Amino acid sequence: MRTPTSPAWATQSSKPRDPAAADPAPGPARVLRLLDAARPADVAGVLFDLATLPASAPENLIHALRAVALPLAPAVAAGVLAGRPSAAREVLACRLVQQPECVPARTPALAEYLSALDEAEAAADNLRHLTVLRLRTTALDALRAGTLTAEQVVEHTRPALLTVALGVCTPEEYVQPGARRATGDMRVLIRDRLLAELDTDPDRWSAVLNASGRFGGTLPELLRSRESAAASDRRTEPVSGFRDFFGGLCTQHNPHSLLLGLAPRAVAARYLESIPDLEQLHPRPSLHRWEWLLGGGPLTRPLVDHVLTRGLAAQRRWLARNELSPDSVLEHIAPGHAAEVLLRRVAPPLLRRAAFRSLKRDSRELGTWTHGITGEHRDQVLDLVWELTDDAVLLRQVITAVASRLDEPALLCAYGALAFASGPEPVWALELQRTGSLDAALPAVRDSLLTGSAGPLIDAALQVPRRHWLDTLSDEDHRYQALRTEAELDRTGHFPREELVAAQLDGRPDRWREVVRRLAAGTAAPVEAVIREVAGLVRTPVVGVARVPGATPDLASNGVAAAAVSAPLCGHSRIW
Repeated sequence: MRTPTSPAWATQSSKPRDPAAADPAPGPARVLRLLDAARPADVAGVLFDLATLPASAPENLIHALRAVALPLAPAVAAGVLAGRPSAAREVLACRLVQQPECVPARTPALAEYLSALDEAEAAADNLRHLTVLRLRTTALDALRAGTLTAEQVVEHTRPALLTVALGVCTPEEYVQPGARRATGDMRVLIRDRLLAELDTDPDRWSAVLNASGRFGGTLPELLRSRESAAASDRRTEPVSGFRDFFGGLCTQHNPHSLLLGLAPRAVAARYLESIPDLEQLHPRPSLHRWEWLLGGGPLTRPLVDHVLTRGLAAQRRWLARNELSPDSVLEHIAPGHAAEVLLRRVAPPLLRRAAFRSLKRDSRELGTWTHGITGEHRDQVLDLVWELTDDAVLLRQVITAVASRLDEPALLCAYGALAFASGPEPVWALELQRTGSLDAALPAVRDSLLTGSAGPLIDAALQVPRRHWLDTLSDEDHRYQALRTEAELDRTGHFPREELVAAQLDGRPDRWREVVRRLAAGTAAPVEAVIREVAGLVRTPVVGVARVPGATPDLASNGVAAAAVSAPLCGHSRIW
């Protein structure tokens, strides 16, 4: 058996690895896309700057609206439709008519939200789970539109777990403009409230975690309640309401997992150690905490570290199946859980190869697993065979299992990998077995026979176009890929771009104005680099005033339009 070094394959992903940065629109359109990360209170002022600052003022906003990919963040759409110039409103309205799925939902202001909470509280117990999920959607849409603030949601939302769940950005929400900023604002505020009230007291943290599932009041009420402040014996079995308001065994906005991620590491580790292991659990569904924590999202560092260091086989199996598990986690788990890795929708070629290596050398078993990645996923088969060129026996078994299901170009590419690994003879034998006659063999196989070398097979294989493994993922799987990172395990606040905007631009109209000027002028620098440069150049006090379209410019202010005092976007009349 030869052990060659596989040639580098020219496959580069054509899709952006981060859906949040998927819009390539140049110039002014970059401003609108950056507003996905802005707080809604700043949106009106930025739109005013975009329509007034440069020499071709109104055309900038119109050009941006024509070039940017829809949907826009709800607060941005509302700001355009409520402001000037009228031509910009017409452009956006026309695009929304053509793409009605991008029309932002009508969202409640505080009074209507409170009424919705009252109605939900009266819902029947058997509908409680669905009612809470609908409330979460309503609250998140209002946060994105700016008709509710994070402070209002924390103060009034009940149950408390619903508030915590709003700090989780699910894969589906990750690609929704404004959702990353809204969930990040909630996570920052929740973290600050928890640390202010509970500090590093492990007993109070445990009490909050245990009581939160059945607590019907708000988060501030939970933190001040007798249950969370009591210093009773914590060695007793936690209360049964661990997940009362979120009934499914798999949810992508698991509030208890987020609470563990926001807790001090020592506190979270102690709490996880207090949860009984699987074999000690009573069969009541409310006690199946491990499956609930590990089956969905978000995954957090304390939870993952606990499972990797002392987790049982079933706990590691749930983690291996979780589509949000990062590659580094799967590398620790994969050797003993090959089946779980192969069943994943998102599995990089190196992990898939390691999983195949740990399977039994049974051709029918190999065929079962490889059949699942043929058809529209044929590029994943090609990734796999070229990752197995250092094990010619296993490689031949895989090719034999899938040969009848591959199209001719893909089969030729697989033959090239086998010829590269062990010479042309195994390829001749497989092709004879497939066709029954070498006269009917693929041209590259006949050329290899005539020359007696593997060269024609390898050369022909390298001419077969292959997609990067990321490009084989569906749009839904790409959303998971964006969130299955090491950084996401440790995130306690905003995503990186939203964190930069919040720290350097929130409430600073002068900095926003300079960022708008540079981006609208067509700078090729990354948006983050522009923000950092502006933040280092501009040193002015924070101003919490928003500007509205149509404000009268102040000619005494260095020729730059001054801010007109206005309330943040709120109420239905200003949106739709």
